[in-house]
Amino acid sequence: MAHPAVICVVDDDDEVRESIDAFFRSAGIRIEKFGSAEQLLAFPRLDEMRCLITDLHMPGMDGLDLQRELKRRGRDVSVILMTAFPSEDARRRADALGISSFIMKPADPEELLDKVEALLGS
Repeated sequence: MAHPAVICVVDDDDEVRESIDAFFRSAGIRIEKFGSAEQLLAFPRLDEMRCLITDLHMPGMDGLDLQRELKRRGRDVSVILMTAFPSEDARRRADALGISSFIMKPADPEELLDKVEALLGS
C-alpha cells in the first residue's frame, strides 16, 4: 500500500501552524508541524517529505536557509514559502533556490491546499 505524501509545515508562529493543520485535517490531509527549521531537519522521516510549507522569516534558520540546507542534503522537495514581508530580493533569492511558490501571509488556507495538491499532482 502506498504511503500518503508527507507534507511538512515550518513556522515559528503556533497559531499559523495550528490554523494550517486544522484546515488540512478538515480536507482529510495530515501534516507534520515544526516550530523551527532545525526541528524539521531532525525529523526522522525527513526523507519521506514531498512538500514543505515554510515561513521566510524565523529565528535561527530562515525559510531560504532551510531550502539551501535541504538541497545540500540532496532533498529536492516542492517548497511553498510564506511571508508577511515580501521583497523583490527575497523573491529573487527564492526563485534562485527553486522555491515552487512565494505567497503572502496571512495565507489563504484554500490557496495553500490548492498549491499543495497541484505540486503533488493530486
